[in-house]
Amino acid sequence: MDFIFSFRNNRLIYYLIISFLYVQISSDDIELTYTLNNEYIYELDSYCIIEKIKFSKSNDNPFDYLLGIFEGSNYNTFTDSFPIGMIKEEEILNTNNNEVNININSPIPYKYIKYNPPNSKRKNINNIKIFGYAYIQGEDLSGKSFFKPTNLPLMIINTKNHIEPLSLENYIDSTIIIINNNKIDLNQTASIRLRGHSTSLRPKKPYKIKFDKKQKILGISGKYKKWAILANHYDKSLIRNILAFKISEMIGLKFTPRCEPVDIIVNGNFRGNYFICDQIEVKEGRVDIEEISDDDISGGYLIEIDQRAFEEEKYFLTNMGIIGEIKYPDSEDITNEQENYIKKYLNKLEKSTYNGNLKYLDLPSFYRYFIMQEFCGDIDSTLSSFHCHKKRGDEKLYFGPVWDYDLSFDNSEVLIPTNEKPKFILYYGGSAGSTRDFFINLIKTKNVMKNIEKTWIELKEDWLNINNLNQFIEEQKEKLKESANLNSLKWYGSKIGEGEKDFFDSIKIVKNYVEKRFDKLTSLIATFDYSGILVKNNFFILSLFAIIF
Repeated sequence: MDFIFSFRNNRLIYYLIISFLYVQISSDDIELTYTLNNEYIYELDSYCIIEKIKFSKSNDNPFDYLLGIFEGSNYNTFTDSFPIGMIKEEEILNTNNNEVNININSPIPYKYIKYNPPNSKRKNINNIKIFGYAYIQGEDLSGKSFFKPTNLPLMIINTKNHIEPLSLENYIDSTIIIINNNKIDLNQTASIRLRGHSTSLRPKKPYKIKFDKKQKILGISGKYKKWAILANHYDKSLIRNILAFKISEMIGLKFTPRCEPVDIIVNGNFRGNYFICDQIEVKEGRVDIEEISDDDISGGYLIEIDQRAFEEEKYFLTNMGIIGEIKYPDSEDITNEQENYIKKYLNKLEKSTYNGNLKYLDLPSFYRYFIMQEFCGDIDSTLSSFHCHKKRGDEKLYFGPVWDYDLSFDNSEVLIPTNEKPKFILYYGGSAGSTRDFFINLIKTKNVMKNIEKTWIELKEDWLNINNLNQFIEEQKEKLKESANLNSLKWYGSKIGEGEKDFFDSIKIVKNYVEKRFDKLTSLIATFDYSGILVKNNFFILSLFAIIF
C-alpha cells in the first residue's frame, strides 16, 4: 500500500529527495510504501504528518462504517495513541466510485496508523491510501488542530494492553488525555474501573477514574484524584442529571456535584457522550466537612441509603430496618470505634424521629432535599443514592449531596405520567428496607409539611422558576445536540430526529414535565393528608427479609 505526499512550494527540494529515495512520482503526489502489520495497523516508512486517508468501502450497507476511528501513534502498541479522524455520515455520502475520503489535520507526526471499526460492525476497509508528508524536525504545525468528534471536549482513555474495563472492583492502568480548545488539556496516568450498579450492566458503561496525582479537569474547581464518568444510558435527553444538579444549586443544597460533558474514546473505540463529575467523597470542595480524627469521632461521616448496601463491607441496618452504607470513613480506614459510634447514632436518630422528636435532623436541609426529590420525580428517592452527612461536633444529620437522576423527570415506567399521580413520589418508588416508612412518618410529623410549603413558596419566589429552568434546558440542548447525534448513532442505531423518543423528544418530555410540576407539587403540598401516622411496629421481620433478599 501507499503513502502519498502533497507538494508544498517551500518543501519542493526536500520532497524531490524523498521521492528519489522511496519511489515513483505521480504528477503532484509522491507515493511511499508502508508495512501492514496486521489487519488494521499500518507502519509508515518515516514519521509523517497525515492530511488525508482514503479507502474503498464494500457494496453492502455503507453506514456500517459509521463511527470507525483512525488513530495515530509512535509505538506499535498504541499506548500513546491519539484519534486523528472519524468516519461520519458526510464522508459516507460524499463518495466517488465507493472511495471514502477522511480529511486529517493533526499537529502530531506519527509512525503508525490504526483503523478501529465500530464495535458492533467489524467492517474491513480496502485499498487504503494515506496522504501527507514526511515530518521535518522543528516544523511549525500551529495551523493544525487536534481531532474532536464534536464541539465538546474529547476524553481519550488508553488502557494497558487495551484491556476493556469490565470490573466494579479491579482497576486497570491507563492514560487519560483530554483535548479541549485545540490543545492537550490533560495527559496523565490513572486507573479505571466500572462504577454504578444496574448501569454497569448496560451496554454503555459508566466509569470511575483514579489519577495517580490530583488533577483539575475542565475548569471544575479543585484538584482531585477520583472522578465519576456518568454514561446516562437510560436518559436519551442526556440532561436529566445536570438539570437536577442545577436545581440542587438553585434551592441551596450543599455540595452539589459539578459536571462537564465530554465525548469519550476508549482504546480507539468511540463510546459517545458522557459527563465527567465530582466523585461523592469527603474532601475540601466536595463534601466539605471536617474529616474524622482520633480525638473526636463525632464527625464527619458520609452515609448512603441504598438497597444494595449488604453487598458492601461497611453496611448498616438500623433497629427499625433502614439499610445503608458508611461511605466515609471508607472500609479501609474506619475503626471499630467509629463504626459503632455512627451506627448507634443512627439508631438514636431513628427512634427519636419516630417519637416526634426531630432534634437530630437538620430540618432546613431536609425540607430542600424533599422538595428536590419530589420536584424532579426521583423514583429512587428512598431506594438508592440517598446521601446524608454528619459534621464533627454537631448532633444533627444533614441531607445531601444529591446524586443519580437519570430516571427522573418522567423517565420511569413506574411513574409515567408522573404529574398525574395523586400522591408524592415518595409513595411510589422502591425502598431500602424501611426507609420510605421513616420518611412518610417524618413528613406527617407536626409542622413538617407546613415548613416544607413555606420553603417551597420561598424557592419559587427566588431562583427556582420556569423561565430559569427553560433557559438552562435550551442552553444544554444546543450545547449537546451534536454529541447527542453521534451518541444516538452509537447506542440506538439512528440519528437524532429519527428514532423513537430520541434526544429532541426526550428534551420535550423534560420541559413539559417541568412546566407542569410547579403547579402539581404546589397542589400536593397544599392538600397533603396528615392522617395515618404509621404504627411503630417491630421491624425485625422486615429487617430479616432485607438481609435474606
